[in-house]
Amino acid sequence: MKNETVNSGYRLGLDIGGTKMCAVLLNGEHLVEHYRLSTPKEGPRHFWIMAVAVLKPLLERAKKDGKNIIGLGLGIAGTIDFRKQKITNSPNLPFLNGIKPLEKLTENLKPSYPLFLDNDANCFTRAEAVLGAGKKFNNIYGITIGTGIGGGLSLNGEIYQGAHGGAGEPGAMLVDLENKITLEDAYQKLTQNNSRILAQEAYEGDPLAEQIFQELGEYLGMIFANIVNIVDPGIIIIGGGTAAASDLFLSTAKQVMTEYIENPEARGIKIVKSKLGELTGAIGAALMVK
Repeated sequence: MKNETVNSGYRLGLDIGGTKMCAVLLNGEHLVEHYRLSTPKEGPRHFWIMAVAVLKPLLERAKKDGKNIIGLGLGIAGTIDFRKQKITNSPNLPFLNGIKPLEKLTENLKPSYPLFLDNDANCFTRAEAVLGAGKKFNNIYGITIGTGIGGGLSLNGEIYQGAHGGAGEPGAMLVDLENKITLEDAYQKLTQNNSRILAQEAYEGDPLAEQIFQELGEYLGMIFANIVNIVDPGIIIIGGGTAAASDLFLSTAKQVMTEYIENPEARGIKIVKSKLGELTGAIGAALMVK
């Protein structure tokens, strides 16, 4: 990352996923500090207390450095009504449905700087487009595979949200028309919310675990082909906890994808892992602050 300043202040980024909360402090595009906590699922009260707690070490660092906070970007898992700044559907954190998260953060944090909101997968894609594996590409598709599956689309340097704020999401796409099974359904059924242990079993030679990742690769390959046929991005970037085991399923995904891509010139599209790692979403959230 470049070492520069933006309005002589620091930018805060907070990424809230189904498993963890990550916060970063940026000086321009330079990472100053980061902090992480597990995402609480007991209910909204404890949730917002912990959301502030993950930010406090970074606020203290900014104060120590004599820097103002010029803004905070929040990336949060779920579908967002951007007009109302409200979460409409958060599958992994259902107690957030109908909540306006920036209002809740303002109540608990009482900031003197502006707050910005986006979907966590959009934040992932933004960070990779600006600072990561997608820097050299105009059009980037990002997909996160972790507690659930999310996606985002960056077109000519801007996140495309669509007419209703739900663009880019692959989880609801059907992978089995006859049984009406979506990619998210298939992923959850295959991994049983235990992809890391499953990956370890596959690396140890468990044939059932290996087969599960092969099936995941087949489903992802179909979805990637659909995305390429409709959007034609320059690169596909994958992140999330399951991406660490991408060597178990990515070759299958590429093979299947190639079979179903219509344009021969697009069949060689690269699928790569995130360059920025587990902080990608939080960095992308901070990059909303201008």
